[in-house]
Amino acid sequence: MDVTYVHLPQGRWWYTVAVMDYYSRYLLTCFLTPFQNATAVSQALELAVQESARLHGTLQHAPILMTDNGSCFLARKFQDILRHRFRHVHIQYRTPQQLGLLERFHGTSKKEEVYFRIYEHPNHARQCLQEFRQPYNQVRPHWALRPAENEDPWTPSEVYEQGRTIIIPQ
Repeated sequence: MDVTYVHLPQGRWWYTVAVMDYYSRYLLTCFLTPFQNATAVSQALELAVQESARLHGTLQHAPILMTDNGSCFLARKFQDILRHRFRHVHIQYRTPQQLGLLERFHGTSKKEEVYFRIYEHPNHARQCLQEFRQPYNQVRPHWALRPAENEDPWTPSEVYEQGRTIIIPQ
């Protein structure tokens, strides 16, 4: 789970909270919010849980949630929400590469969606970011998602929704 900035009309900066399944690279949610606080990241996490439940049913085990050390993730309110539902792992300070898949997603979303458009208003940006999830998850293959050496890569949807097994890089 990670947060990045998105510039909207009237010179305002909003935040995109992304939650991704690290094994499949499946983007569970890309939540646009005017605030970077515990409430906003909690809302994004709840949307991700709902998407996961829609595809796989209720979680049977507490998943691992990896975040950076931003104040929204350290807040008592967020920690209380996570308790008994997730195993929360913080990356080391000043090592964003430990959230490399999400950092890469932020770059991709900005290059292929955010910088490509001029959003009319926040709801327009929210709608476009949600629409971006479909090609990201279902159309765009990821080179790390391969069933075997020298085979074509799969999409996050093929791995996450269909339960396909991939080669884990060593």
